[in-house]
Amino acid sequence: MASVCELLLLAAVACGGAGAVSDAQGIPFTDHGSTQQSEYEGGARIVVATDPHGTGLGQLASRDATRLYIAVFAGAQRTGGYDIRVVRIDRSGDTVKVSAMFSAPAPGALTIQVLTSPARLVSIERKAAAGARDVVLVDESAAERARGTVPQSQP
Repeated sequence: MASVCELLLLAAVACGGAGAVSDAQGIPFTDHGSTQQSEYEGGARIVVATDPHGTGLGQLASRDATRLYIAVFAGAQRTGGYDIRVVRIDRSGDTVKVSAMFSAPAPGALTIQVLTSPARLVSIERKAAAGARDVVLVDESAAERARGTVPQSQP
């Protein structure tokens, strides 16, 4: 018969706790900047392209054939004070996960009363995403906010 400690350890490992193994690998990225006026009017979104102009944020970077460009959009907002910032990019199997911090103005804060659409452009080495099919945008609580596909071209 198994001891209580053995059962607790087994439960922790089965639930992804202590001892769980992850094959996720961090990918270095370059931040090309952000805009408050991306002209995208929907909710959170992620776009991947081999040319920054293909993301809708081409004004933030010049094309480099060795880079893969990832645009993240916070979505349309009614006021200023919103932002999105990429904090980490990981690859696990055929999925690239982009972790971002979504920020909003504090309650009662004075903000400009204008429609905004915050977005940010980052890039990674194309070879780091070779063979990847999906890209997922997650927020600081690890909730999925958007999903897209990775272009299938040779690095």
